[in-house]
Amino acid sequence: MSDHQTAQPDVTAFSGAVVQCLHPDGSPAEVLLEERIELPTPAGVLVPQYEPEDPRRQRVQPVELHPGGGLKAVSLQEKAVIETPSGAMAAERVTFHPGGELRRVFPLDGKISAYWSVENETALAGPQRMETPIGVVTARIISVHFFPSGALRSVTLWPGERVTIATPQGPARVSVGFSFHESGALRSFEPDAPFEAKTPVGTVLAFETDPEGGMAADLNSLQFDESGNVTALTTATDKVVVTCNAVAEAGAGGLCPEGLRSGGAGADGTGADAWPACCPDCARWAAATGKQVRQPGRLALGPGFRESLCGTTPTDLVPLRMGFTADAVSLDGHVFSRAGHGFSVLRGLMPVARTTYSC
Repeated sequence: MSDHQTAQPDVTAFSGAVVQCLHPDGSPAEVLLEERIELPTPAGVLVPQYEPEDPRRQRVQPVELHPGGGLKAVSLQEKAVIETPSGAMAAERVTFHPGGELRRVFPLDGKISAYWSVENETALAGPQRMETPIGVVTARIISVHFFPSGALRSVTLWPGERVTIATPQGPARVSVGFSFHESGALRSFEPDAPFEAKTPVGTVLAFETDPEGGMAADLNSLQFDESGNVTALTTATDKVVVTCNAVAEAGAGGLCPEGLRSGGAGADGTGADAWPACCPDCARWAAATGKQVRQPGRLALGPGFRESLCGTTPTDLVPLRMGFTADAVSLDGHVFSRAGHGFSVLRGLMPVARTTYSC
């Protein structure tokens, strides 16, 4: 049993405990407490919320349980300092893994309403000091997330908060948050500004115009493997040119390499006339997109645009999402083998700006 795990208490046995709903297996899912209790938990002795104190908390939050009775989440009556694998932290809400280990810590648990604004809640968001695999970080945060082993999984920053962290490719200014592999190696972060990331296809400006971190920064747009190599990123500015080796090798009037021809080629199954049939990856791209190209065997894939439903401009930019493995490059989900294609980067073709909304 880890330092941050303990025997699971039976919340329903406490005086004033009211079971509100059940799991499909019949075990309690939510328990409302009508009086003050001291609850032993993996995060220490906590006092769950039992009465509203102020306009921040419009209703009493129940204690949530996993199927079988283990603690899942506890909202505290008052903010308390708890011990975590990353040091002491203030908390108003904590959650737990099914095995009893500490999962997430939320320093604040206010409810935004007509009586309590985002600005009101932000005024209470003080900085937290955390020990992380990349050094001590002090910042205002929404939450921290731990693996069952106690290793730090992610840090989600408060909206508008920025920190500078060490990455496999140098210091980076970060918004939204950052995450780790269980080994402690950096897994991902959200660049606050275009970041020059070295990838298997060249240097790409990594930047997401509309980050989806939300309440959890477990997996952000710039991602690394445990060795520090880039495995995925989003770019709002750059294009990637893909050159099909089969067409280049065939040349004008040349035959497609035997074994790559997949049928449906042009009149004589030769050269550029046979593209994309002579390349399975290109054939799949053509079938999926239905697009025509001016120069067969050469694709330029980059950010695009879509109609804005509630943005401040008529259209929203749709960044290009890239992925890398030892054998292939993925561009918006279209996979091209590294052995069968050449790649180059066209830099800085789009202006950089965060997407903003009016609704």
